[in-house]
Amino acid sequence: MRLDVPGRTAHEIVQQLALLPSIAEEPLLLREVSARLFWGLSKVLDGRQQLVAAILQVDDCPFPEMPIQLLVFLPSEDFTGVLFVENSATYEQATRSGAEHYSNLALIFASGFRGSARRLRSASGASVYFAGHGSLDEKQRNKFQAWLWREEFKLPCWFWGDLDYAGMRILAALRKVFDETSAWEPGYRIMLERLLAGQGHTPESGAKTGQLIIEATGCAYADLELIPAMVLTGKFVDQEVGG
Repeated sequence: MRLDVPGRTAHEIVQQLALLPSIAEEPLLLREVSARLFWGLSKVLDGRQQLVAAILQVDDCPFPEMPIQLLVFLPSEDFTGVLFVENSATYEQATRSGAEHYSNLALIFASGFRGSARRLRSASGASVYFAGHGSLDEKQRNKFQAWLWREEFKLPCWFWGDLDYAGMRILAALRKVFDETSAWEPGYRIMLERLLAGQGHTPESGAKTGQLIIEATGCAYADLELIPAMVLTGKFVDQEVGG
């Protein structure tokens, strides 16, 4: 993937790209990274996320194009934990189901967080939008933002997504930022039962052939039960079957 900057040599460009690892942990937008590296030019890295990811040897570019839009549903009663939900259909169903296992949870739509999860904990890195059919109580909203931006306290967190290696990578990424995050057993239990009963799908049939095995996430339930089951069966289960 060729990268050209008018008035600069290929050697100069390579030297600047070599600085990427030194800022990989900073909560920067892609254009901020470009401006910092390439002599104030903010658009050099537009459309070059794969190049950035390759240089950093990660699956996804850690620098988003814009602040993350965080969709949040707050329950009518006080919430005592947080559940990240990977898929939009499941997130919407969960916010409207009224099921007991969601009753004390703040729900977050968590698609695509692998590369940029750390930006969630920065007020400048995420724009929070509260669902209109959930609680809009100011005290509840302030409590959520205080948790999100590390102002006061910790809450137990869970992640629930597809039972595949990409989902496990989202869990691992979230755990680097929300170290209390675990795989959500009420959701994954149903999916695991289906997988072990022969009701999973192959990576080919689910357009997931590019997913690489992840050996560990740091979550005991995921590492000791979910990942071994996928390795054993060679199959996955989509999140939409659970709930």
